Amino acid sequence: VRRSSAATAAAKEPVPVLGNAYTAAGAATVASWTACAVVSLSTHPVLSLPVRHNVLTIAQALAPLPLGVAFFKALRSAANAAGWSRLKSATYRRLNLGMAAASLWWAAAAWWGPAFAVGYRMYSTPFAFTAAVVHVAVAVLCLGVWVRSVAASPPPIGGHYLPRIVRGCMGSVWSLAPRAASSAGSLDDPDSQGGQDGRSEYAAVCALFLWFAIMPIVVSFPLATVPMILGKRFSRPASAWSFLAAVAAYVLKDAAERDRLDASTFRTLRRGFACMSGVHLLLVGLKLAGIDGGQAGLRMFYPGALSCPKASLASFAMHALALFVTLTPPKSSKIQSS
Repeated sequence: VRRSSAATAAAKEPVPVLGNAYTAAGAATVASWTACAVVSLSTHPVLSLPVRHNVLTIAQALAPLPLGVAFFKALRSAANAAGWSRLKSATYRRLNLGMAAASLWWAAAAWWGPAFAVGYRMYSTPFAFTAAVVHVAVAVLCLGVWVRSVAASPPPIGGHYLPRIVRGCMGSVWSLAPRAASSAGSLDDPDSQGGQDGRSEYAAVCALFLWFAIMPIVVSFPLATVPMILGKRFSRPASAWSFLAAVAAYVLKDAAERDRLDASTFRTLRRGFACMSGVHLLLVGLKLAGIDGGQAGLRMFYPGALSCPKASLASFAMHALALFVTLTPPKSSKIQSS
């Protein structure tokens, strides 16, 4: 009993070294993504584009960074607060696994750049190698923490983790629909807890971002430019941000169903999510208003998005819904009942 109590106490101890590792990983991810965006989008391999357009495109590529910062901030806080005990919870396992998958995608996009950018070679070999190593290192950190926080699969495939990932992903897909507890009331009643805590909105946002994460990979251009609007050079690497947004929306949906949206981790994720979608919508709005050469500039610089109006409108609605639900959190039912 004493040994068990000691082990439990040790698991709840802060792990500042791991918190510092998450801080470094976050800074490295931001720096690498920013460098790749600047190098890829400052000039076009074929066309001569105005500096104004290049700056706006780079800004569009950097819009998702607040969400990435929120991921690492949440993971760092968990490590510094309660160590492995907290990191073993489903929320942080999902955040770690999501960031690992996104980092591996960015590493592949950096090293095999032409395969992601219709043949355009934008990086020198040393630059591509450095960016790939950075993202692989971040993926190793997140995967290492995830592996330590879960149990391996049972026999007959004992010791392997892939079956666990497959089952978890399939379970998440089937659990995407918002669940209503009897105490939360009806989902279609805006006056009930279940109708106003955002679980339905987060479920829709998760499904939309997941679709837009997959779509650029499986369809051809110009449709593949939606929703990031980064052209043929950078839209497919950026699809990992849509995947991270889907992970964040799923985590927030789960938190809403557990009446935990007011906890610090979920406040951090909401703010990062709101900042990402808000900046994205602001830049799209400025472009539609004519900041990038007026109506002629829209037709010249964004033919892909304009040629796919239905997908572009769906993307706009997705970000608008994400901004709405993250900026309108409900009061905790514990507060309401007091």
